[in-house]
Amino acid sequence: MPTESPPGETGPSPSPDRGSGVREILVAGFVTVLLFGAFLVLPIVGALTLPLLPVPAVRLTFRRGTGAGLSAILLASSLLLGLGLATGSAASAISVVSFAGIVTALPALFAIRVCRGAEPSRAFLGLCAAGFLLLTAGLALRSLAGERTMRQEVSAAFDEMAPAAIQSYTKGGMDAEAVARLKATLTAARDFSMKYWVGLVGVSWILSAAVGFYAGARIARPEPSAERTSFDSLSVPPAVVALFVAAGAGAALAPNPLREIAGNALLPLSALYFLAGLSIICHFARKWFRARILRVGLYGLALYFPINVGVGLLGLFDWYADFRHRGEKA
Repeated sequence: MPTESPPGETGPSPSPDRGSGVREILVAGFVTVLLFGAFLVLPIVGALTLPLLPVPAVRLTFRRGTGAGLSAILLASSLLLGLGLATGSAASAISVVSFAGIVTALPALFAIRVCRGAEPSRAFLGLCAAGFLLLTAGLALRSLAGERTMRQEVSAAFDEMAPAAIQSYTKGGMDAEAVARLKATLTAARDFSMKYWVGLVGVSWILSAAVGFYAGARIARPEPSAERTSFDSLSVPPAVVALFVAAGAGAALAPNPLREIAGNALLPLSALYFLAGLSIICHFARKWFRARILRVGLYGLALYFPINVGVGLLGLFDWYADFRHRGEKA
């Protein structure tokens, strides 16, 4: 059902065609299940579908309102629960559905806030914080269900992957010195991932949530609330700068375990400021480069080190410089 908007705000404007609305709910639910199935079945390529998981529900929420978006989520969750119970234990099925529910439902719920008049950037920040807390809490509590802790899980994954990778490179003719460097790199990566797994979960969630939230809004246009939800207008409140500075100082100067806590906070905040800087680049790229291929190349270039560090700094100092406003005046 459509949601009501406060005076002066335009919410989603569902089509009067009920049959079309039901079809959209069914399509969104089944597409969500297919995307999550690809994530579970395909080892590496499937992981690329995870950020797209909430897109159908977010699009439907902007286009048809709260009831339609939630109906699609419930349909997808029911199908996943049924498949999980048919192929595995009840505990495994509930775990899968809980994870899929968080990844799919949270962006749609915060899209509802935008439809009801919330500022899109603030809604996205709320989405980042809520998902980060829920996912890390759920993963941290795995040990209570008799499963391995996340540190143990990360260590086991690297221990399983590393020998195969080293053997592959050795058979490929890599010299002994290069193999030794590869072993040292994998060991350092394992230790870093074990120590900062919370922050890495936050980075993954923030980047994935940005794709799901803004891509869903993009394909829901020309709905007014979707038009307002544009990635190139993303901004981070100045107050978050204080958190970033405190986390950076703690990661560099504080003793353990405070250093580890600060480092785990610094990683997702860095990802957030990278997105803020990328949104500024998108804002000006849309004006300066008419050819889409040039814009795509520019966005791809921004992902490479050390350019991505500069992109993050661009987002960090936007609270002071207000680059979009200065660009409009120039």
